[in-house]
Amino acid sequence: MPRNNDYPDDIFDQTRMSFGDHIEELRSRLLKAIYGLLFFLIIGFVLDSVGDQLNRPNLGIGRPMMRVITAPVEDQARNFYDRRNKAAKERLANMAESDPEAVQRVREKLAANGGDISGLNSEEKAILRGATQEMPIILGTKEFVDAFDIKLRDPDQKEIVFQKARVFPVYFSALGGEGESLLEARRYLTTLSATEAFMVYFKVSLLCGFVLASPWIFYQLWMFIGAGLYPHERKHVHLYLPFSVILFLSGILLCQFIVLPGAVKALLGFNSYIDLDPDLRLNEWLGFAIMLPLVFGLSFQTPLVMFFLNRLGMFSAQDYIKRWRGALFVLAILSAVLTPTPDVVTMLYLFVPMFGLYGLGIAVCHFVPPTWAKMEADEAPDDQVAV
Repeated sequence: MPRNNDYPDDIFDQTRMSFGDHIEELRSRLLKAIYGLLFFLIIGFVLDSVGDQLNRPNLGIGRPMMRVITAPVEDQARNFYDRRNKAAKERLANMAESDPEAVQRVREKLAANGGDISGLNSEEKAILRGATQEMPIILGTKEFVDAFDIKLRDPDQKEIVFQKARVFPVYFSALGGEGESLLEARRYLTTLSATEAFMVYFKVSLLCGFVLASPWIFYQLWMFIGAGLYPHERKHVHLYLPFSVILFLSGILLCQFIVLPGAVKALLGFNSYIDLDPDLRLNEWLGFAIMLPLVFGLSFQTPLVMFFLNRLGMFSAQDYIKRWRGALFVLAILSAVLTPTPDVVTMLYLFVPMFGLYGLGIAVCHFVPPTWAKMEADEAPDDQVAV
């Protein structure tokens, strides 16, 4: 390896290690990193248990993060069914009670078809929607007496039973859906096996433990890698790493709070368009909700990559401007390949910010030119004399 001109002397002369020593140092650093991960993982399990016992859902790590991850799809699915229930209630508002004779004819036809409602036309279905059914209803005597200001024959009677009260069944369904939404009693993510919920919770807890332990983990890796770098190389890492972290976190936050809700809303809209009920799997959503923010975080490194290539002298700001059409095509392909779903909505959510970051990269390369470009500009003669 050629020696750097800024450091002609061998600065590693007194710190050389054998291959076996390098392996032992790597093993030691990795063990320390794993111990840090296990520490935060156990702390997360303990805090989750304490929060559950104290009925404090926000106390913990894994369980609160589960709600953060599932919130976009739960909210959008709830809105999906709220819109459907609202449309049903609007139909009920204009519904009149059906003629008993017409109801009887439709029911006889339905019984002859073995109860298959698909054999009825739209008019016959509308007749059944406006039909009433008999059902027993039990009322407390105190409420009944207070409402109608009457006296009971038996003062000790506690209940009044109506054996054949007539009700509209369709109202029960509409009101039940509205009640579920108000109480948030229904969960729209489902599991299809006994172990799926446990595995998903463990994955989320492991991911949270890694994020919390990441400063310690990266410190151990840096202590191993940084020892073999020249001072100017370590300086570049210290200079560009904060910008990389900021861009990465910006991509994750944009995806979590803007892209995921918008993408789920658009995708569920197709279910409404073709009149289908979505059946959302917890495990599948977890893969989507973790992979997509990660893709956004990595994609937001585009300006930094452009600046790095500019520093190496491979591309200038003018080159990026001249090749913007090719870059547009490449970014579109990358957006389609990197997003974990085949829909164009999610692809556009990634493509538009990436193209904006491409423009940001051009601006950075233009206003912060590399050192070699400045030297070439200074060395260029002002006047040229022909001989």
